[in-house]
This record gives sequence, structure tokens and C-alpha cells, in this order.
Amino acid sequence: MATGYLVRAMGPMQSIATTGSLARSSIIRATTALRQSVRYNSYTPTEATQEPTVASSSSPAPSTSTPLSLTDLEPPTLLRNYASKTKSGTVVSVGRMDRTVTVVYRSNEWDKHVRKYYRKDVKILVSDPQNSLRKGDVIEFSSGAPKSHRVHHVVERIITPFAVPIEDRPAVMTKEEREQERARRWAAKYVRRESRRLGEEINLETIARAHGYIQDGESLSAAELIHRIFEGQERIGKVKKLVQERIGEVQA
Repeated sequence: MATGYLVRAMGPMQSIATTGSLARSSIIRATTALRQSVRYNSYTPTEATQEPTVASSSSPAPSTSTPLSLTDLEPPTLLRNYASKTKSGTVVSVGRMDRTVTVVYRSNEWDKHVRKYYRKDVKILVSDPQNSLRKGDVIEFSSGAPKSHRVHHVVERIITPFAVPIEDRPAVMTKEEREQERARRWAAKYVRRESRRLGEEINLETIARAHGYIQDGESLSAAELIHRIFEGQERIGKVKKLVQERIGEVQA
């Protein structure tokens, strides 16, 4: 077949393709215009473009909260008294823990098989509140209120100092000072717990003065206020309450 006839035969197909492409392009243009019109009609101004509204000048509602009373407070858990036993030992490690040293306590242990005493060395973690101890000191320490999970002893006095004189060191806290510090921390913990439970900060001194527990010109610490307000009362936890119930059942 000649080339001219082939070109003439392909003519109708080219016209059909051109018509289809034109129809497709017109459909795309119409769809785009429709989308733009819908987007324009559905446009709403955002918060940033909206005009600011003038707040009403009405005064805020008065607070309806009432002052706390003694009935709103729960009695605290009393401080526990621990048995104390005095020992002596040598400081072998200082500075690895803050306000805590390692002391070697030496004692004689009876071996029932050999029937003879042998020396036994035990390492004990001792609390040093003022960082007064140095390595090599011979000290006297006692057991009592635990400071942490592993520290159950506290230094009482320095028997023989090593290298640094006692006068050049911070003074070792006495038992009375330690008890006062323990009571202060106990009172602060109680105030935090009650403030968190009630949802507002409490002032024990204000409550005590309102109910006549403090006289004019009298100044008491937080621990003394708690003892005076809740004299003879104690908060009983779940475990202690369960133990008391079981003891009562056994005695009955």
C-alpha cells in the first residue's frame, strides 16, 4: 500500500484522539473550577483572623471556700521509738557516699565445732550527718531510726581522731539534735500530705490560734503544734489496723 493511502487511513483515528483529549482537558478545567468555588464558599475565618471579642466587665465570682478546721485534718502517724545499742569501730571508707561512711566492727564469734573464739570483721554503713569523720577514725556509733534501706546506724562520738583534730572538723550531732531534726522532717511531711489531700496549703499555726491551742506570745515548732493539737490521737494505717483486729479476735 502506498504511503499516502496509509496517512489518509490514519486521519479519522487522529481526529478521534484529538477530540477525546479536548474533552478530557475540558472536564479537568470544569472540575478544578468547581473545587475552587466550593472551597471559597466553605471558607470560614480562623481564630487568628477573627475579630477579638471584648470580655465582659463583670466582677469575678466571690470565693466560697471556707477556712479549714480541725475536723478537716487527719491525725498523724506518731514517731516510732527504736531500740538503740552502742558499738565501736574503725572508719575504713569516706567520701564515696554523702553523709555516710563505712565502719569495720570487730567482734569475737564462738565456733561450736572447734570450741574456740575467732575474730569476725563486719562492715557497717554509718550515717554521718555533718561529714565529721575521716578515714582511720575510731568512733562510737549506735543503732536506731533507719536513715535509708541500708543505713541503720549513726555516729555518736569520735573516740580517737586520725590526722585531722576534732576542733578542725564539723561538730558531731548529739542525740537531742538528731531527734529535733527527725521531728522537724516528720512535721513537714505531715503538712505536705495534708495539703496534697485537701488540695490547698495548710497553716498549722493559724488553725491552732483559731482554736485556742496557742496563747498570745507563745511560739511553738510545727512538731510541737501537731503534738498539742492531736494529743492522744494517732493515725492508724491499713496494716496496723488489720493487726489490731486480729489481736482483738485472738484475745476475744
